[in-house]
Amino acid sequence: MTGQSNGNHACVFPRQRDVERPAIAAAGATARGAGRFLDGPPSGMRARLARASRSRSPSPHGARSPRRPASRHIILFLAANPSDSTHLALNAECAAIEHELRMTLGRDDFEFRSKWAVNIDDMMRHLNECQPTIVHFSGHGRAGIQLQDECQCVNAHALAQMIASAAPSTRVVVLNACFSDVVAESLRNLVDCVVGMNGAISDDAARSFAVGFYRALGNWRSVGNAIAQAIATLAAKRLPDEHIPVCRTRDGVNADQLFLPDSR
Repeated sequence: MTGQSNGNHACVFPRQRDVERPAIAAAGATARGAGRFLDGPPSGMRARLARASRSRSPSPHGARSPRRPASRHIILFLAANPSDSTHLALNAECAAIEHELRMTLGRDDFEFRSKWAVNIDDMMRHLNECQPTIVHFSGHGRAGIQLQDECQCVNAHALAQMIASAAPSTRVVVLNACFSDVVAESLRNLVDCVVGMNGAISDDAARSFAVGFYRALGNWRSVGNAIAQAIATLAAKRLPDEHIPVCRTRDGVNADQLFLPDSR
């Protein structure tokens, strides 16, 4: 695949408070050094400091501190383009998703990790290591998904077993591959939501759909709304594939009420 390496890449979007923290820590260290006690502060001062720490007053006017997610949702981007198959611009899709997520309001909530030329063993390893919230596969599909240099597609039953056993953290699966709707239907009872393609989809449409989907998720929209925005993007660009993406959900789950993170 042209311009594509076999390495792994993880992108953690920077937060302003992370940049400021070293300077704050340095200032605190200077202040502590200037007022240092040989054997620590006297017992009376220790008691006052403890009381002050316990009785910090809330922010004025009920203001809340800046939103800080307890943990980031990992998006695991898995790419495979076997040498004997049609070349796909998967590197362009990956770069476009990463760029779009970096510009969203909720970039602190997501960590994007890309894995390239994955085979079955690679995929199991990455699922175990990353414990993703979203599994995104880009490549070829038909009766399953075609991984790198494998003799046959990984069918829906096997894919469900792989995800269930190695990454039970998964809540959303995006199968950005042709004819993947059959797989999506089989996976819908395993995770909350699966996006599949009900037919062949072009490189341009697949990339535009992915960018629109993650743009909406990164701005704290529901999974259902993210799919709707992605389809609207295809329609606005007059791509003939707007009818191809489909959403399958677990029984009792409404994609329009499924948010990542849950606290929104």
